[in-house]
Amino acid sequence: MRTKYHFLFKSTVHPEKIKALGGNIQYIGKYSPAVIATFRHPKQIQKLRKDPELIGISRDRPLTLPYYKVEKVFKASVPKNVPTNVSKQVLPWNIARVIGKRRLNSGSGVRVGVIDTGIDFHHPDLKANIKGGVNILSPYASPQDDNGHGTHIAGIIGALNNQFGVVGIAPRVSLYAIKVLNSAGNGTISNLIRGIEWAIANRMHVLNISISGGKMTTPLLEYVIQSAVKRGVIVVAAAGNTGTPAGSGDTVSIPARIEPVISVAALNRNNRREPYSATGKVDLSAPGSQILSTYSYRRFAILSGTSMAAAHVSGALAIYRAAYPRMGSQELKNMLFARAIDLPPEGRDSLTGAGLVQAL
Repeated sequence: MRTKYHFLFKSTVHPEKIKALGGNIQYIGKYSPAVIATFRHPKQIQKLRKDPELIGISRDRPLTLPYYKVEKVFKASVPKNVPTNVSKQVLPWNIARVIGKRRLNSGSGVRVGVIDTGIDFHHPDLKANIKGGVNILSPYASPQDDNGHGTHIAGIIGALNNQFGVVGIAPRVSLYAIKVLNSAGNGTISNLIRGIEWAIANRMHVLNISISGGKMTTPLLEYVIQSAVKRGVIVVAAAGNTGTPAGSGDTVSIPARIEPVISVAALNRNNRREPYSATGKVDLSAPGSQILSTYSYRRFAILSGTSMAAAHVSGALAIYRAAYPRMGSQELKNMLFARAIDLPPEGRDSLTGAGLVQAL
């Protein structure tokens, strides 16, 4: 049984040093001086710990979807007792809450990477906006969603304005499926790192990461996120669903708790923080409960969680990026925070951050 490790070097990678000690190279960083490799025995890497060129060694760890609730799943035609019928297009309450009275634009030309379980490439409410992607788990396979979560996120960001189903925040955005989680919603930090590097290489403008990895980060994950941000990628992540009803403590998960990442909390229909929504390093908040969106196998579903909240922010950023294409990523983030609707308690806080995101 081999164990996977991350090796972050100061400047130049040295895979030969890792091979010499019995390491099996899995990946060499493209935008980071890093190597991901497996070893049979932990003792094999002890000599590397003393290498002056090495910043750090981290053992790979599992990642998973934040706990979320699947309220209902529908086919394209929804029973009459459901509050909406997706056989004819509807504007869900949460989308209306974020876009306000009118939509500035439809996000055309903006590339949004969805790091998740993939996207349903055959969904009639999404397929025209899906421009590509990658399956990190199986590089020769399609990043088709076999879980549903990633498709739900994609629909919030950019479901088509096509007289069918639902409509997203930015209905003409270019969506890219970056599959790093399997059908059960499980993956590793290594998968996430490789997904972020793919996003850098393919010039994503916005990166949505609705994944939870606990509180412990790794030097390599932080480095790769910083590399993405330095290249103009705006990274958005779910704060996590490990909050307390009282809103006490620092419960935000990685990657949302990493400083350049926009961490998003979940709100209900009354613009109040949901009891499950993590607190601490929270930057913004958005609707997260009872969210109707697209789902795998051409279906629709109502889900709840901070994952859904993060997608609204990514969609809003697509609107901003299309409206102000010459503006830098930090300026766009500042505008996003400044235009948010402040929620109690007054001012920026650890519960809802700068407030309810607005795509105008």
